[in-house]
Amino acid sequence: MIKLVVSDMDGTLIGRDEELSESIINAVEKLRERGILFTVATGRVEEMAEAYVNKLRIDIPYIACNGATIVHGDHIVQRHTVPIKGLKKLFEQADSMGMSIIYTIEGAEYVCRPTPWIMAQRERFNRYFLERPISADEWDSLSIDKVTVMDDIRDGRIGLIDEMCQQLDPQYYGYTRYTDKAVEIVEKNANKGRALYTLAELIGISMEHIMAIGDHQNDMEMLKEAGLGVAVANGIEAVKAIADYVCSNCCAEGVIEAIEKFCLTDEKEA
Repeated sequence: MIKLVVSDMDGTLIGRDEELSESIINAVEKLRERGILFTVATGRVEEMAEAYVNKLRIDIPYIACNGATIVHGDHIVQRHTVPIKGLKKLFEQADSMGMSIIYTIEGAEYVCRPTPWIMAQRERFNRYFLERPISADEWDSLSIDKVTVMDDIRDGRIGLIDEMCQQLDPQYYGYTRYTDKAVEIVEKNANKGRALYTLAELIGISMEHIMAIGDHQNDMEMLKEAGLGVAVANGIEAVKAIADYVCSNCCAEGVIEAIEKFCLTDEKEA
């Protein structure tokens, strides 16, 4: 019996337009009527997730920053940070290749400089306006929630950054690669799977009663740990391979499909 549904956001709850559909809002409301809880586990930082959390009327903790942060209302339940000290060469290499660098401090996202990709994001989605180059003395003292290196050319060059990530000190750093477009670096213990365990303990639900839904590399630990792991149809093959169920539909329609199949099967509208 599913008591909690946890969904990824980008590529799962929302598509490339980043719009939250009325149909998914209604599906979450149906869960609420059945006494089934719903929350999100996203790579987004809390300031970029908050509007969606509010629209979905989520009143239990949610996972942000790929598991580095757990948020409950205005309260930060957990925040893993990582020292920026070991990332200096990686930042310099990515910047020299024209890649975009976005790093997070206490839930706020900053860019080292405005690349063409950053400028396009500002125009289309009204984000990444905070510019904050790392000062010389901060390389020894600053800690961050995460850093994303984005390559909008996507011709495989991100592989060089991936190689540099592999050389980072495993005592401090963990990372995820997103095909040829990006890598994301967080504290070694920060991932959605570990955060899901903490979330389950917070609300008193065992993992076997949790359905987790996702589409990409950063969702894999969560899908493995949940009682039922679901991949939407647009998910990458590695995620589909470890999922207990693969949806026929993409993004939000896939989430609705899973909700109806595993949570609302005895209702007429299912």
